[in-house]
Amino acid sequence: MNPIEAFKYLFEHNLPLVLSFPLEEEKGHVITGKGICHIEKIHGRSRVTMGRFHPSRLLHFLSDCSSFSATFEIQGETHVCTIEGLIVSGSIIVADIPTSLKTSGRKFLRVEPSLKSPVMIYINAPQYGTLSFAVQDISERGSGFFTNATLDTEDAFTTGLELPIDNSIFILSKASVVYKRESTEKERAVKKQNIFVKSNFYGLELFPHNEDEKKIRLYIMKRDLEIRRKIQGEF
Repeated sequence: MNPIEAFKYLFEHNLPLVLSFPLEEEKGHVITGKGICHIEKIHGRSRVTMGRFHPSRLLHFLSDCSSFSATFEIQGETHVCTIEGLIVSGSIIVADIPTSLKTSGRKFLRVEPSLKSPVMIYINAPQYGTLSFAVQDISERGSGFFTNATLDTEDAFTTGLELPIDNSIFILSKASVVYKRESTEKERAVKKQNIFVKSNFYGLELFPHNEDEKKIRLYIMKRDLEIRRKIQGEF
């Protein structure tokens, strides 16, 4: 399915797009804000009008963006694209129809911790001993972080997670490295934090106990609500 076909399908079936955009939660600390909208009109093969934005203050933040990411589901398959060429007018945005789509295999909601209440991850590395990192993002079955250390990406290991709920909860989980890359110049420029000058980003798959997975899910739900309230301007 090409982008035009996908957007026509969303329009005809009144299906939402989930939007992701940079949100400066605190000065120098940028996280990902999210909201939803619907396609209101398709202009030929190049432009689209989007409306019914929620939360209601979503347009306030999008008006400062040159582009944003959109995720949507069609017939059980999740697609991701970048929306560019934005013109904000009243309660709508007219934008370019993307030139390409990517499929996404993510199954769980992923959030970014706050600067004041970080999620910490602890790893015992044979070459370094015990290391601790502030988590960049976390889901029920995964987490990511930046470090200038070089970690073993071959074998599964046990990691510790410290969650800032109920006066701090510490859990242990089996984990394995499923993703590694160097941090980009854009990340270092946008994030504006010392931790992002570190060169490597690692993505871990987590295998927590069922009871521990519930604790991670509780944190994610609370954090997601906190970010939504920030977008709404409730605090």
